[in-house]
Amino acid sequence: MAPSGEPSGGTVHVNPYRLVGQVAEGDRFIGRAHLLRRVRATWAEPGRPANLRVLGHHRVGKTSLVRRALGTAADRPDLTAVVINVGTCASGDDMFRSMVRSVMEQLEDAPGVDGALAAIGSGVQMADGWYDLKEGVRAFFKAVRKAGRHVLLVLDEFDRAAGVAKPPDFQLLRDLASEPEFPLGLITISRRPIEVIESAEAASQAGSILGAVVINPLYVGMFTDEEADLMLARAASAGIGLASVRDEIVDRTGLHPFLLELMCNRVVQAYAETGKVDVAACYESEAIEFHAQFDRLIGNIDADTGGNGSALLRRIAAGAPGIQPSADLSRLIQMGVVSRTPEGGLSLFSREFGRHVLTLGEG
Repeated sequence: MAPSGEPSGGTVHVNPYRLVGQVAEGDRFIGRAHLLRRVRATWAEPGRPANLRVLGHHRVGKTSLVRRALGTAADRPDLTAVVINVGTCASGDDMFRSMVRSVMEQLEDAPGVDGALAAIGSGVQMADGWYDLKEGVRAFFKAVRKAGRHVLLVLDEFDRAAGVAKPPDFQLLRDLASEPEFPLGLITISRRPIEVIESAEAASQAGSILGAVVINPLYVGMFTDEEADLMLARAASAGIGLASVRDEIVDRTGLHPFLLELMCNRVVQAYAETGKVDVAACYESEAIEFHAQFDRLIGNIDADTGGNGSALLRRIAAGAPGIQPSADLSRLIQMGVVSRTPEGGLSLFSREFGRHVLTLGEG
């Protein structure tokens, strides 16, 4: 394998990065061993699963992580795991109907489950009005518990719940995830904390409703150096070695999982077309996508910090001294956007991201 020159022997290789942007499955999933252990711990013990909130910025692999972890959920015959994308739900009612329907689809032929559960589930689908729906959902999950089953509910894209769910919906979710008569454990996947996602009305009445019972956080951030090396090593199946250009790639992408795979995809494509590895040229061809990702990240950070994030990012990018600890800085570190240097300073996840941040501050 060579980082430049003609593709070896005219062999046609499949680009191992061609599915960039899709949920990482099979060999595409890389590392994250300690995070996987944290997710799987929610159902490791017998009985009801625990609750967990999975937090991280856009495209860092939150969904891929949870779905990978769920691969071992089948080891528990009493456990039914369902994933609901809140972004596909038109309302809170729709979300609860999807939950019941998904659980029922898996339990139809399960031992110990009779027609009574199916009847209750059908009643939920036909419920007219909030009260009937709520009581039907509660009755359904009580019946699941009576049948000796447990449920792990994953609500993906939970940020969307801010525009879907109302205070009574959050209250019902809280009941299902906390009251002893229900067999359900809840995992939420989002960028923002549950307390922010919940409606202003609910917060003004009693603080966070759901956040009070889905307490344990799991932050998903950037790859480790070892995980980045594993990502780069996948290029070997296309007849390319990327170790010699690792620094050039990571200078642009940092250890960001999506950006790293995006760049590797472009490098492999270009190599197949030209027989050369030119990281600078590949970055230029993907610059629009990189800048869009950078801008989205900055916009989200500003939204999370009341508009203060951009200024903090610029100070870090410029190497400004005397940056004091703060809740905003702690969250940036937890989410992997900022890290501490061995010298005790602060750095952004990618030098190219830092250059972009400083460009936005010009003028």
